[in-house]
Amino acid sequence: MKVIVYGFGQMGQKIVAQLKKDGHEIMAVVSPVFEHAIDKTMLSTLSLYDQVADVLIDFSHPDNLKDILAYSEKYPQVKLVLATTGYTDEQLASIQKASEHTAIFQSYNTSFGVSMLMKILRQAAKDLYEAGFDIEILEKHHHRKIDAPSGTAKLLYQVMENEIPQLHPVYDRSTLHQKREHEEVGIQAMRGGTIFGEHEIMFAGLDEIVEIKHTALSRDVFVTGAIEAAKALLEKETGLYNLTNLY
Repeated sequence: MKVIVYGFGQMGQKIVAQLKKDGHEIMAVVSPVFEHAIDKTMLSTLSLYDQVADVLIDFSHPDNLKDILAYSEKYPQVKLVLATTGYTDEQLASIQKASEHTAIFQSYNTSFGVSMLMKILRQAAKDLYEAGFDIEILEKHHHRKIDAPSGTAKLLYQVMENEIPQLHPVYDRSTLHQKREHEEVGIQAMRGGTIFGEHEIMFAGLDEIVEIKHTALSRDVFVTGAIEAAKALLEKETGLYNLTNLY
Protein backbone atom coordinates (compact mmCIF):
# COMPACT_ATOMS: atom_id res chain seq x y z
CA MET A 1 0.00 0.00 0.00
CA LYS A 2 0.97 3.61 -0.54
CA VAL A 3 0.11 5.34 2.73
CA ILE A 4 -0.13 8.84 4.16
CA VAL A 5 0.08 8.88 7.95
CA TYR A 6 -1.51 11.87 9.67
CA GLY A 7 -0.15 12.44 13.17
CA PHE A 8 3.30 11.72 14.56
CA GLY A 9 2.64 11.20 18.24
CA GLN A 10 3.15 7.83 19.90
CA MET A 11 0.54 6.11 17.74
CA GLY A 12 1.63 7.79 14.52
CA GLN A 13 5.25 6.78 15.08
CA LYS A 14 4.23 3.18 15.75
CA ILE A 15 2.08 3.12 12.61
CA VAL A 16 4.97 4.42 10.49
CA ALA A 17 7.39 1.87 11.96
CA GLN A 18 5.02 -1.05 11.40
CA LEU A 19 4.12 0.00 7.86
CA LYS A 20 7.81 0.18 6.96
CA LYS A 21 8.42 -3.21 8.57
CA ASP A 22 5.57 -4.71 6.55
CA GLY A 23 6.97 -3.31 3.31
CA HIS A 24 4.40 -0.59 2.65
CA GLU A 25 5.37 2.75 1.10
CA ILE A 26 5.13 5.82 3.34
CA MET A 27 4.33 8.66 0.94
CA ALA A 28 4.06 11.35 3.60
CA VAL A 29 3.78 11.89 7.34
CA VAL A 30 1.73 14.92 8.35
CA SER A 31 1.98 16.82 11.62
CA PRO A 32 1.98 20.52 12.61
CA VAL A 33 5.39 19.94 14.24
CA PHE A 34 6.88 19.49 10.75
CA GLU A 35 6.27 23.12 9.76
CA HIS A 36 9.98 23.71 9.13
CA ALA A 37 11.00 20.18 8.19
CA ILE A 38 13.56 19.75 5.40
CA ASP A 39 12.43 16.24 4.41
CA LYS A 40 9.78 16.64 1.69
CA THR A 41 7.83 13.64 2.99
CA MET A 42 7.32 15.36 6.35
CA LEU A 43 4.45 17.83 5.96
CA SER A 44 2.68 20.23 8.30
CA THR A 45 -0.52 20.19 6.20
CA LEU A 46 -2.02 18.49 3.15
CA SER A 47 -3.26 21.76 1.66
CA LEU A 48 -0.61 21.85 -1.11
CA TYR A 49 0.04 18.11 -1.36
CA ASP A 50 -0.77 16.72 -4.80
CA GLN A 51 0.34 13.08 -4.56
CA VAL A 52 -2.25 10.30 -4.48
CA ALA A 53 -1.93 7.50 -1.94
CA ASP A 54 -3.98 4.34 -1.58
CA VAL A 55 -5.00 5.18 1.96
CA LEU A 56 -4.59 7.81 4.67
CA ILE A 57 -4.36 6.67 8.30
CA ASP A 58 -5.13 9.34 10.90
CA PHE A 59 -4.07 9.12 14.54
CA SER A 60 -3.85 12.83 15.27
CA HIS A 61 -6.39 15.34 16.61
CA PRO A 62 -9.96 16.29 15.64
CA ASP A 63 -8.73 19.76 14.63
CA ASN A 64 -7.00 18.16 11.63
CA LEU A 65 -10.20 16.71 10.17
CA LYS A 66 -10.88 19.73 7.96
CA ASP A 67 -7.46 19.38 6.31
CA ILE A 68 -7.97 15.64 5.79
CA LEU A 69 -11.44 15.98 4.28
CA ALA A 70 -10.30 18.80 1.98
CA TYR A 71 -7.58 16.49 0.64
CA SER A 72 -10.13 13.68 0.33
CA GLU A 73 -12.46 15.89 -1.68
CA LYS A 74 -9.67 16.55 -4.19
CA TYR A 75 -8.58 12.90 -4.29
CA PRO A 76 -11.62 10.72 -3.49
CA GLN A 77 -9.77 7.58 -4.58
CA VAL A 78 -7.72 7.80 -1.37
CA LYS A 79 -9.39 5.74 1.37
CA LEU A 80 -9.49 7.16 4.90
CA VAL A 81 -8.85 5.36 8.20
CA LEU A 82 -9.90 7.81 10.92
CA ALA A 83 -8.82 6.52 14.33
CA THR A 84 -8.78 9.84 16.19
CA THR A 85 -11.01 10.31 19.23
CA GLY A 86 -13.00 13.31 20.40
CA TYR A 87 -14.95 14.27 17.27
CA THR A 88 -17.90 16.62 17.73
CA ASP A 89 -21.34 15.79 16.34
CA GLU A 90 -20.73 18.34 13.59
CA GLN A 91 -17.45 16.67 12.64
CA LEU A 92 -19.09 13.24 12.60
CA ALA A 93 -21.72 14.64 10.25
CA SER A 94 -18.99 15.94 7.93
CA ILE A 95 -17.37 12.49 7.93
CA GLN A 96 -20.72 10.95 7.03
CA LYS A 97 -21.11 13.38 4.14
CA ALA A 98 -17.56 12.77 2.90
CA SER A 99 -18.25 9.03 2.80
CA GLU A 100 -20.59 9.68 -0.13
CA HIS A 101 -17.56 10.15 -2.39
CA THR A 102 -14.93 7.93 -0.75
CA ALA A 103 -14.56 4.92 1.53
CA ILE A 104 -14.00 5.84 5.18
CA PHE A 105 -13.34 3.67 8.22
CA GLN A 106 -14.03 5.64 11.39
CA SER A 107 -13.63 4.08 14.80
CA TYR A 108 -12.43 5.19 18.21
CA ASN A 109 -10.87 1.76 18.69
CA THR A 110 -9.24 -0.42 16.04
CA SER A 111 -8.42 -3.55 18.07
CA PHE A 112 -9.77 -6.96 17.08
CA GLY A 113 -10.69 -7.68 20.69
CA VAL A 114 -13.03 -4.69 20.90
CA SER A 115 -14.74 -5.78 17.68
CA MET A 116 -15.41 -9.14 19.36
CA LEU A 117 -16.61 -7.35 22.50
CA MET A 118 -19.14 -5.45 20.41
CA LYS A 119 -20.31 -8.69 18.83
CA ILE A 120 -20.83 -10.24 22.27
CA LEU A 121 -22.80 -7.19 23.44
CA ARG A 122 -25.11 -7.31 20.42
CA GLN A 123 -25.92 -10.90 21.28
CA ALA A 124 -26.11 -10.73 25.07
CA ALA A 125 -27.06 -7.23 26.25
CA LYS A 126 -30.75 -7.36 25.37
CA ASP A 127 -31.30 -10.77 26.99
CA LEU A 128 -29.58 -9.69 30.19
CA TYR A 129 -31.42 -6.36 30.27
CA GLU A 130 -34.80 -8.03 29.79
CA ALA A 131 -33.91 -10.46 32.57
CA GLY A 132 -33.62 -7.48 34.93
CA PHE A 133 -29.87 -6.86 34.87
CA ASP A 134 -28.72 -3.25 35.25
CA ILE A 135 -25.94 -2.09 32.91
CA GLU A 136 -22.86 -0.04 33.79
CA ILE A 137 -19.77 0.85 31.74
CA LEU A 138 -16.37 1.59 33.29
CA GLU A 139 -13.39 2.72 31.21
CA LYS A 140 -9.81 3.38 32.31
CA HIS A 141 -7.04 5.18 30.45
CA HIS A 142 -3.66 6.83 31.02
CA HIS A 143 -3.48 10.25 32.63
CA ARG A 144 -2.64 11.99 29.33
CA LYS A 145 -5.93 11.12 27.64
CA ILE A 146 -7.96 14.28 27.12
CA ASP A 147 -11.51 13.16 26.29
CA ALA A 148 -13.82 11.43 28.76
CA PRO A 149 -15.63 9.18 28.55
CA SER A 150 -13.60 7.49 25.85
CA GLY A 151 -14.87 7.16 22.32
CA THR A 152 -14.82 3.39 22.78
CA ALA A 153 -17.08 3.61 25.83
CA LYS A 154 -19.53 5.68 23.79
CA LEU A 155 -19.30 3.15 20.98
CA LEU A 156 -20.04 0.24 23.31
CA TYR A 157 -23.02 2.12 24.71
CA GLN A 158 -24.27 2.82 21.18
CA VAL A 159 -24.07 -0.89 20.32
CA MET A 160 -26.35 -1.67 23.27
CA GLU A 161 -28.70 1.24 22.60
CA ASN A 162 -29.20 -0.04 19.07
CA GLU A 163 -30.48 -3.30 20.57
CA ILE A 164 -32.30 -1.65 23.51
CA PRO A 165 -33.67 1.74 22.34
CA GLN A 166 -35.06 2.73 25.75
CA LEU A 167 -31.58 2.98 27.30
CA HIS A 168 -30.14 6.38 28.17
CA PRO A 169 -26.64 7.26 29.42
CA VAL A 170 -25.86 8.78 32.82
CA TYR A 171 -22.45 10.40 33.23
CA ASP A 172 -22.78 11.95 36.69
CA ARG A 173 -24.91 10.78 39.62
CA SER A 174 -23.55 13.29 42.12
CA THR A 175 -26.59 15.56 41.65
CA LEU A 176 -29.17 12.78 41.28
CA HIS A 177 -30.91 12.10 44.57
CA GLN A 178 -33.08 9.24 43.41
CA LYS A 179 -32.93 5.51 42.94
CA ARG A 180 -31.42 4.09 39.80
CA GLU A 181 -33.79 3.51 36.89
CA HIS A 182 -33.46 0.28 34.93
CA GLU A 183 -33.09 2.21 31.66
CA GLU A 184 -29.97 4.00 32.89
CA VAL A 185 -26.49 3.05 31.76
CA GLY A 186 -23.89 4.63 33.99
CA ILE A 187 -20.72 5.49 32.08
CA GLN A 188 -17.70 6.18 34.26
CA ALA A 189 -14.16 7.25 33.32
CA MET A 190 -10.96 6.76 35.31
CA ARG A 191 -7.61 8.34 34.42
CA GLY A 192 -4.20 7.47 35.78
CA GLY A 193 -0.74 6.12 35.14
CA THR A 194 0.03 4.51 31.81
CA ILE A 195 -3.10 2.41 31.27
CA PHE A 196 -3.40 1.79 27.52
CA GLY A 197 -7.12 1.16 27.66
CA GLU A 198 -9.56 -0.92 29.65
CA HIS A 199 -13.31 -1.23 29.09
CA GLU A 200 -15.66 -3.20 31.31
CA ILE A 201 -19.40 -3.69 30.96
CA MET A 202 -21.14 -4.87 34.12
CA PHE A 203 -24.57 -6.48 34.11
CA ALA A 204 -25.78 -6.48 37.73
CA GLY A 205 -28.75 -8.71 38.48
CA LEU A 206 -30.42 -10.24 41.52
CA ASP A 207 -27.67 -12.00 43.46
CA GLU A 208 -25.38 -12.33 40.43
CA ILE A 209 -23.15 -10.20 38.22
CA VAL A 210 -21.96 -10.75 34.65
CA GLU A 211 -18.88 -8.77 33.58
CA ILE A 212 -17.44 -8.47 30.07
CA LYS A 213 -14.05 -6.83 29.81
CA HIS A 214 -11.37 -5.88 27.28
CA THR A 215 -7.89 -4.77 28.27
CA ALA A 216 -5.29 -3.47 25.82
CA LEU A 217 -1.81 -4.46 27.01
CA SER A 218 0.01 -2.31 24.46
CA ARG A 219 -0.67 0.16 21.66
CA ASP A 220 0.33 -2.51 19.17
CA VAL A 221 -3.23 -3.88 19.04
CA PHE A 222 -4.46 -0.53 17.71
CA VAL A 223 -1.63 -0.34 15.16
CA THR A 224 -2.38 -3.82 13.83
CA GLY A 225 -6.09 -3.09 13.71
CA ALA A 226 -5.64 0.19 11.83
CA ILE A 227 -3.43 -1.40 9.19
CA GLU A 228 -5.82 -4.32 8.73
CA ALA A 229 -8.69 -1.84 8.39
CA ALA A 230 -6.72 0.03 5.71
CA LYS A 231 -6.21 -3.20 3.75
CA ALA A 232 -9.89 -4.08 3.97
CA LEU A 233 -10.91 -0.57 2.95
CA LEU A 234 -9.06 -0.89 -0.36
CA GLU A 235 -11.83 -3.21 -1.53
CA LYS A 236 -14.52 -0.59 -0.85
CA GLU A 237 -15.60 2.18 -3.21
CA THR A 238 -17.58 4.54 -1.00
CA GLY A 239 -19.36 4.44 2.34
CA LEU A 240 -18.77 4.82 6.07
CA TYR A 241 -17.46 1.73 7.84
CA ASN A 242 -16.63 0.73 11.40
CA LEU A 243 -15.73 -2.42 13.30
CA THR A 244 -19.23 -3.83 12.87
CA ASN A 245 -19.51 -3.66 9.08
CA LEU A 246 -16.03 -3.50 7.52
CA TYR A 247 -15.11 -7.17 7.62
